[in-house]
Amino acid sequence: MKILLFNNTLSLLAGSETYTLTLATELKRLGHEVTAYSPHLGLIAAKLEGIGVKCVDSLSTHESGQIEPFNPILVEDIGNFDVAIGAHYDRTKEVRQKFPNLPIIAICHGILHSNPETGEIYPEHPVTDMIVEQYVAVSEEVQGLLKSVYNIESVVIRNFFDLNRFKKQGKLPKKPSTILVSSNYWGVESDINKIIKEVANYYKAKFVGIGANFATTYETDEIIKEADIVFGMGRSVMEGVCAGKIGVVHGRWGTGGVINGASHKVLKLTNFSGRKFVDDIASKRAEDLMNPLFSAEEIIAQIDAAWNQESVDETYAIIKKEHDVKVAAKKFLDIANSLIS
Repeated sequence: MKILLFNNTLSLLAGSETYTLTLATELKRLGHEVTAYSPHLGLIAAKLEGIGVKCVDSLSTHESGQIEPFNPILVEDIGNFDVAIGAHYDRTKEVRQKFPNLPIIAICHGILHSNPETGEIYPEHPVTDMIVEQYVAVSEEVQGLLKSVYNIESVVIRNFFDLNRFKKQGKLPKKPSTILVSSNYWGVESDINKIIKEVANYYKAKFVGIGANFATTYETDEIIKEADIVFGMGRSVMEGVCAGKIGVVHGRWGTGGVINGASHKVLKLTNFSGRKFVDDIASKRAEDLMNPLFSAEEIIAQIDAAWNQESVDETYAIIKKEHDVKVAAKKFLDIANSLIS
């Protein structure tokens, strides 16, 4: 199958970018021909090119009818695809305008769709004035918002990960020696971060921070290997859980707490953001969805309760079932085949 992936950027070390890279890698492994489009190319595009995915920063054609690829040496006709899969308002509209008959699977990653005061449309806003054959939501929260506000039906495909890259490590140590915060959303002096430092001090553990306000790196898998507890939201904290670490949902939306077999059922509804899950989300303001930040003592109590191998193994079994890219890629391909046929 010839597949066009698209995303706002292919340059940042952020959620939708690593999501795109993970999906592209699995689709290539399965033998599909994959091209990726974004007007902003960079680190993620370079990683994609390294696995044989052609990256383009424009959908406009030359006189020859060819699209210019990221690497000009690779110029060839790539104007025909079987399906397009991607995210974000502007990119979805560009793909639809360029390929009016191409089936599009559009992914909605979040709930912040527009500025209520200015009317500015944010990237996660769905396209409503053009045909999109299938919307995919990353959680029930997003699915509910698409239905209640735009009357858009969607299917849930949860955030997924390369379990060969974020590979489950060995047994839990007797106590945590390294605590990692992984986030692009808050800085060193934030109250969010101060609570994490208190937790690290309690365990006499080393504190490590990665992300836009700490230190940026693509090699998060290598850093997670050395950690025992990972704090963060969304993909950041789930990468730690995939590696067999204790994950704590904690950030700008509040504290969701330790991810385990029981809490996963609730935390997944809001994509491990820490937000409250409400049925009538369309009527709520962003501040109404926030949970309180737990104290260090409350977080420590949850960590201690989850600090056993049985709990970690139970959580990892859920990861393999619900968050493996191999499972997610099959779901995307099943949708694509149904749209094509």
